[in-house]
Amino acid sequence: MSLFGSEVLFWFAVGFVFLVLEILTPGIVFVFFGLGAWLVMGLRFFFPLWPAFQFVIFIVSSVLFLIMLRRHFKSLFFRARARGRVDSLSERLVANNYLGKEVEVIKEIEPDRPGVVELNGTNWTARSQASLAVGQMARVVEVAGLIITVEKL
Repeated sequence: MSLFGSEVLFWFAVGFVFLVLEILTPGIVFVFFGLGAWLVMGLRFFFPLWPAFQFVIFIVSSVLFLIMLRRHFKSLFFRARARGRVDSLSERLVANNYLGKEVEVIKEIEPDRPGVVELNGTNWTARSQASLAVGQMARVVEVAGLIITVEKL
């Protein structure tokens, strides 16, 4: 496996390609394979390793990095979670545009019965822990599918 002249350089290039893929694609997955490749690069720099063993280390370390670090990396890069609960990519995109925005209540909201609010000219089904009357202003605190949660201003 002397692509690029040495195995160390090969693993560096593999790690770099995975990091570029991470930048070009949504989600946080490829970075862990890049880290796995760079771990093998570091080990190979100091120790002679059989090529098959290098691939085993790469796969196992990448999966372990993915399992152990993905949640931490997501919390670092997606600040929408810090501002409110967001479940999916599409909701995260909506949340970046709507969390913290002020809305007007169009249909009364009760704690046990959702109502309707107007946000950017569109009516949304909304729920709240407090009763909100028609015409009151509220703030968006959560986006879950097509239902938003608001709090009284």
